[in-house]
Amino acid sequence: MSRQYRNTIVIISALAGACAGHSTRSTRPEDPFLAIGSAPLPVAALAGGSALLLPVGALVLGDTAALDRALVDRRFSLLAVAGAVLDTAVRRNAPGVKWMGLAEQRRALRMAPALGIEPDRLETAYLIGSRVKSLSDPLWSQLRTLEGMTGARIAVAPAGVKIERQGAGFVATYVLVLADSRTGQLQWRGRTDGAPAATPEAALKSAADAAVTGTAR
Repeated sequence: MSRQYRNTIVIISALAGACAGHSTRSTRPEDPFLAIGSAPLPVAALAGGSALLLPVGALVLGDTAALDRALVDRRFSLLAVAGAVLDTAVRRNAPGVKWMGLAEQRRALRMAPALGIEPDRLETAYLIGSRVKSLSDPLWSQLRTLEGMTGARIAVAPAGVKIERQGAGFVATYVLVLADSRTGQLQWRGRTDGAPAATPEAALKSAADAAVTGTAR
């Protein structure tokens, strides 16, 4: 098991505990997703420029979804789906931005393999915390390097995505963060909820569309 997978499991466990657990005083901890205000990605502010699209930091299964063994077993494949559908959504719905996704980042980094940066392994899940106001290393130094190689100063970090059961279907929620790669300051954080869907993949697609357009499909 890779270091990223171990770290992701720890983050997933911590976030899931915050969403579903109880303290010794039987008071329910705050759901870190619901602590974030609902708002679509401010793509108008990014128009005409370049933006890095980072990997999804963590996938969390809500109370009812965590009881679904099939979902638990698929959480890492669903994490990959969450990143892929968001990449598709931003390119389709925000064409005025030059998106530097994982493929573009890998191509740029082929010119400097000694740097050892693996774009799909950048750890972004800690950015979901509403008290986090700035990037920390190693992510900050990695983003400064990527900025220098791609020219994209702003990074869009999908810090986390949550899947919940809703009746016979599913609903997904993203938390996205905008960060200035040069200064390390976070500029924006928002939550978007998708429409109920028959499958977790369809729920993720709906939430990804809502993240860009403000409307779940």
